Amino acid sequence: MNRIATPLLSLAVGLALAACGSARKEISKTSIATAQAGDLTVEILGDSALEVGLNPVYLKVTDASGATVGDATVTFMPMMSMAAMSHGAPVIAPPALDGGLHRCDVVFQMAGSWSAKVGVSRPAAAPVEASFPDLPVAETGRARSFTSGMSKYVFSMNFEVPPKVGLNPVVVTLHETQDMGMTFTPVEDATFVLDPQMPSMGHGSPGSVDPTPISLGRYRGQLSFSMPGAWETTVTVNRSGFPAPVSVVIQTTF
Repeated sequence: MNRIATPLLSLAVGLALAACGSARKEISKTSIATAQAGDLTVEILGDSALEVGLNPVYLKVTDASGATVGDATVTFMPMMSMAAMSHGAPVIAPPALDGGLHRCDVVFQMAGSWSAKVGVSRPAAAPVEASFPDLPVAETGRARSFTSGMSKYVFSMNFEVPPKVGLNPVVVTLHETQDMGMTFTPVEDATFVLDPQMPSMGHGSPGSVDPTPISLGRYRGQLSFSMPGAWETTVTVNRSGFPAPVSVVIQTTF
């Protein structure tokens, strides 16, 4: 009996641990705002509150019964209005359905109150739109805008995990606009040089790996920090057609 019971007990424990492990891997989403689009409900969610820099944005569309709508095509258009001027933000790609949520990645280039429109189209139904008048975006200092030649650019540098001593994986984004920020084109041919410095100590940190292209205006590299504290990373940005390389500074404290 013991020889049979022991393997069964081990199997039960293993299944329980596996189930716990699966639960631990699930990342809870933060509800940011909800609005109506005709007879549908649209909810905006994130991994956390919206921040300056690269953000995953999830759109949940449900019908009057609360059931998830799986046959919808969804668009997401963020907008910032300042006095007589308005501009959008780079949306990396159209929202794609994944596990019942439509995900897209958005680069918010400044803090403040943004608005957004979410369009929903379904087969054999008229398109509807949900309006979100107030989406707060917190400052992080992870994004910068600059002008080179006739174009304006939105740059961001984003940590894949919280920064620490050693090499830190980062994703850099670069998008170009020629219509005052209403539409954005991903820049695929830029080069970047990372130079982290700690002004309070008068030294830098060797070993950073300059970002190289991934896709859709995203580049992956590694940023080296030799000690905790306040760092200033100068990122030199260049591409064919720039009159001269452009330097942007991103501050990081940990």
